[in-house]
Amino acid sequence: MLKRLLIAPFAALLVAGAANADTLQTLTLRERAQSKDQLAAEVVEVQTHRSAMSVIAQDALYGGIAGLAVGGAVALLNGGDNWGRDLAIGAGAGLLIGGIFGAVDAAANADRAPVRLNNAYQVMSGSF
Repeated sequence: MLKRLLIAPFAALLVAGAANADTLQTLTLRERAQSKDQLAAEVVEVQTHRSAMSVIAQDALYGGIAGLAVGGAVALLNGGDNWGRDLAIGAGAGLLIGGIFGAVDAAANADRAPVRLNNAYQVMSGSF
């Protein structure tokens, strides 16, 4: 029993000794001065945007879910009388409001089209 208790720490010491690292090496970096053209060539900006229809559909869906929740709250406050009507009115109003919000959001982002020159995005001005 005592041999088994001593074998595990001895094995751990052997493994730790074998995992001894080599000498420490350092890495030095030199900074080179870059011109404005070289810097602009290295800067890459990626912008993605969803289509207008997907923005409107997603906002309408979330509006419908929120309206359904509000309709459920109204149904609970009314004591459960005609709860189907309350849920339907809440979901319908949420769909309409969400769709309108999505249309406004899509129209606001419609003018943000990327500028493309020769299948590459270019920096339009040197000032950032």
